[in-house]
Amino acid sequence: MQLFRTALKEAAWAFLFSRLAIVLVSYIGIILIPQFGFGRPLDCTQGIQTCIFAWYHWDAIAYTSIAHQGYSFTPQVAFFPLWPLLMRYGGLLLGGVYPLSYYLTGLLLANIFFFFTLVLLYCLLTEDFEPSSARRALFYLSFYPYALFFFVGYSESLFVLLCVAVFLLLRRGKAPDWWCAGALGFLATLTRSSGVLLAIPFLVMYIQHFWLPGKRDQSSVLQKLNALVPVLLIPAALLAYMAYLGYTKGNPLLLQSEEVSYWHRHFALLWDTFDLAARNILLGSLFSFDELKNIVDMAFTLLPILALVLGWKRLPLHYSLFALAIMLFSLSFPLGTENPLASQPRYMMTAFPILVIFALWGKRTRFDQAYVAVAIALLAVNTILFITHYWVA
Repeated sequence: MQLFRTALKEAAWAFLFSRLAIVLVSYIGIILIPQFGFGRPLDCTQGIQTCIFAWYHWDAIAYTSIAHQGYSFTPQVAFFPLWPLLMRYGGLLLGGVYPLSYYLTGLLLANIFFFFTLVLLYCLLTEDFEPSSARRALFYLSFYPYALFFFVGYSESLFVLLCVAVFLLLRRGKAPDWWCAGALGFLATLTRSSGVLLAIPFLVMYIQHFWLPGKRDQSSVLQKLNALVPVLLIPAALLAYMAYLGYTKGNPLLLQSEEVSYWHRHFALLWDTFDLAARNILLGSLFSFDELKNIVDMAFTLLPILALVLGWKRLPLHYSLFALAIMLFSLSFPLGTENPLASQPRYMMTAFPILVIFALWGKRTRFDQAYVAVAIALLAVNTILFITHYWVA
């Protein structure tokens, strides 16, 4: 109980300061910088609704649409159902006014879930690392250059919350925890397709708990089966969503076909992904916004990979394997467009063990100061780009 109270306090500081920073930067950006395609800034001071809808862009619009009218626009089946389903019921409680009620629900839930992500992350990391590293990890995650997506109505907050909760349950390893971890893994997979990768840390912790030398004879066969069977719940979520699409749309494989035909995402080998991205950078128009965007996406795709390569030995095995799996999965399905790494920095952010590596490196004052300065500055830039309707990630 003392640990939980401390976690609430530490999470509150990081949460409140980061939310205040995003809101303040957003307000300044709205009143001073023209929206994309407009010649002058929006007059946010004349109506609160203009301020409220500052973050109503890109995927937030798609999730709001799904929450209101389901998958009436078939290509939106690429957005997994749990997040818009929560937005739907929350929106109905707020009056069911489209898009305001559903959009506000997305904002509220994203921030509530992110706060509890920080709480559980602190509880988890203090078990495996010292409290100072846990505290830094909360701050680093809250001010990560792409942490804006934990604020706007995207699914990242819910997904990372479920992932951290699964890790916490797996660490405890009591009999009911395996079933709870499987159930939360099921929900994570219904949130994002990469949730199925939670089966990896599940199996690693299962082996460490029951099959390492000295532990094989400490549990009965029934106990081992009770802990192993719940892992099946994680991939079962994909089957459940496919069954839903088969029932409602007549095609259980619709998700895959729409990803390819409409969203231009298809399986590619890693070197092909980076080869295409590098070619686009080298052949792009020098100093153009698209060229700069490609370079930034490349940098914040490679940075987490480099961090994992250098720091994986400092993490428990299931942390490292989960982060690696998230990266490989994400990079295996690039966008077949002028920027194949679009959204990759945001996807990489969900590999939360990378932030743990940064937090461990943050013991060095110079690294800590450099991270804070660069991360906060880039978070401000990405926030301004997002609210002025430029693509960020």
